[in-house]
Amino acid sequence: MQLPEEFGNELVIRLLLIVGVIILLLVVVRVVSRILGSTIQDPTKSYLAMRAVRRSAAALGLVVGIVILSPDSSGLVTVLTVIGAGLAISLREALLSIAGWLRLVTMNDYRVGERIEIGGVHGDVIDIRLLRTTLMEIRAWVQADQSSGRITHVPNAWVWLHTIHNYTRGFNFIWNELAFTVTFQSDWQAAQNILLDLADESAAIVEKQAAAEIHQMSREFLIHYGILTPFVYVSVKPDGVLLTLRYLCEVRKRRGTEHALTISALDAFEKHGDIQFAHPSIDIRRTDPIHADPG
Repeated sequence: MQLPEEFGNELVIRLLLIVGVIILLLVVVRVVSRILGSTIQDPTKSYLAMRAVRRSAAALGLVVGIVILSPDSSGLVTVLTVIGAGLAISLREALLSIAGWLRLVTMNDYRVGERIEIGGVHGDVIDIRLLRTTLMEIRAWVQADQSSGRITHVPNAWVWLHTIHNYTRGFNFIWNELAFTVTFQSDWQAAQNILLDLADESAAIVEKQAAAEIHQMSREFLIHYGILTPFVYVSVKPDGVLLTLRYLCEVRKRRGTEHALTISALDAFEKHGDIQFAHPSIDIRRTDPIHADPG
């Protein structure tokens, strides 16, 4: 279809106006962000203010763009339809990320400050933008729930493609397990009691807080926890008796509590004197007699 020359010139002018508006908004956002960064000292307030400015500018730019491109002829509708179809195909991932951002805004699968796992990536959410979510990564080569030091960006489209594990939404505690294997000759019952006593020392406060959060969370989810106290499971392994301490701890204190409990357990086992850790052993026996070589 041949478009009139006047319409082509008008469309070019409108597109140039949109580009000019975008450039103007970018300059305004940069200037305002610098002013806010120098006047607001609290990092949290500064971040929230800058995010509000960016979102306001994006919304304003979208509205202005729609006004500028508001259809006033059937030819413009045809051109916009063709452009929209092409963008939908070429920018599928970007559009899916925008849809993911809308889901995050409306459904709150996760928010800034929460610890999540998505697509095999673990981390604390430090920013949510139109196309991506930024995480302060944990784990990776670090063998615990602690920061690796890397900032990781994941596309918002992942909320449609992967399961989201939220560690802190509603319930800020997780179950952790600490395992010790003692020899069959050791007093494993004493070791069991030692582990329970150590865990019980810090369990009272944790249980009270966890019970309150479970009560609050039960208003939204059908969830029931009958036992919140620590427990030691006993099982027999080829090398000895396995004692597994299961206890509640705060999400961001898993490694710290494990460290403290391990040191206390090692000291208590040493003082007891009749508790020895088991080690893997191999029994090698020759069943055929050794024959000398007659040659």
